[in-house]
Amino acid sequence: MNNNIVPLNDFTQNYIASVLCAIAHTFGDDSRNVTMHIEPEEFHIYTENGELDIKKVFAKGLVESTVKGILSPLKGVFWSQNITIISEGSKAPTGSLKKGLTGR
Repeated sequence: MNNNIVPLNDFTQNYIASVLCAIAHTFGDDSRNVTMHIEPEEFHIYTENGELDIKKVFAKGLVESTVKGILSPLKGVFWSQNITIISEGSKAPTGSLKKGLTGR
C-alpha cells in the first residue's frame, strides 16, 4: 500500500483504539497513545512508555490473532505488507484512533 491510509469511521476508529489501549493495559501500561506496527513475521506495540516487551509465545499469538481478527474485515488491509496502527488519546475512555491504518 506504500503509506496509503485506510479511512475508518468513528466507530471503527474508537473500537480499534480501545482494543489497543486494553492490550497495553493488560501488560501494565495505562497509556492512551498506542502504536502497533505489524510486519509479515512479527509485530511491535509502542506506548508513551516505550515498546511493550511481550515475551510469552502464547501472549504474542493471542495479541496478534486478536488484532488481525479485528482488522481482517477492512478493505485495503493485506497481511503481506507492513501495517501501522496509531491510537491517540481523546475523549474516549481508552483512547481514540485518530490517524487510521497505514500500510508501509
